[in-house]
Amino acid sequence: MRAVRGATTNGIVSAPFLDEAFTTTDYRIQITLHDDGSWSYEEDTVLLVRGRLEPFHHTDRNMLTRLEAPVLNPLARAATTSAARRAAPK
Repeated sequence: MRAVRGATTNGIVSAPFLDEAFTTTDYRIQITLHDDGSWSYEEDTVLLVRGRLEPFHHTDRNMLTRLEAPVLNPLARAATTSAARRAAPK
């Protein structure tokens, strides 16, 4: 996936406070799904930093592994239960 500053779709938008010193010009992320259920990503964010002549590349990568099955939060669980009750035959 990629986002570029100034694009009319999937572009980069920033708050004025951050834009004052760090202008994000480009963002790229590559996500890989692994056979064992884990996933990894590599990302590169290109920033124009006030006081620096060259763009700064902030890079990050990680691999994530699920430790246990997800559990719905209380609000989502209540909504699911309520919807199931409405759909049940009477």
